[in-house]
Amino acid sequence: MSRVLTFFAATAALTIAITTLLTQRSGSGAAIAAEAFVPSCPRATYGADGNMGPLFCVIANPAALQHFAPMAKRTFALGRNAAPGQVTSALVADYKQGGTYPIICSVYRLAAWKNQWHFGVLIAAQVGSEIHAPSGWCSAPAFPGVEYPPLLRLTR
Repeated sequence: MSRVLTFFAATAALTIAITTLLTQRSGSGAAIAAEAFVPSCPRATYGADGNMGPLFCVIANPAALQHFAPMAKRTFALGRNAAPGQVTSALVADYKQGGTYPIICSVYRLAAWKNQWHFGVLIAAQVGSEIHAPSGWCSAPAFPGVEYPPLLRLTR
């Protein structure tokens, strides 16, 4: 019994020491914990056409979300449960507010990642026909480790 109590006392002392050390370094233990779960993204690069990257890291790139927010108001306002028609309408509306093919493609891919959209229809093809984009203007987003509906798996 005394060995168990000694073990718990040593574990508690070690936990307090580590927490104190981390708190002194960062000013708060919560900041360290948050940083551990949100990996940093590579430095953003911007193209002459107004596009930017990377769009994704392990999370949606906060710099990409901020960069595209003014150009993607309708699309970024949609949530995880948006229907394919809502996504198509929002992308077309954002395009009509001054978007370009590369920007709207990036907006779609970023929003799909952020909201985990996986539709059984090809949103990029629907949007492309409405904005008269050339065939293949935007590939559907594909994310590793994600199961897609059968239609999307067949078209990859």
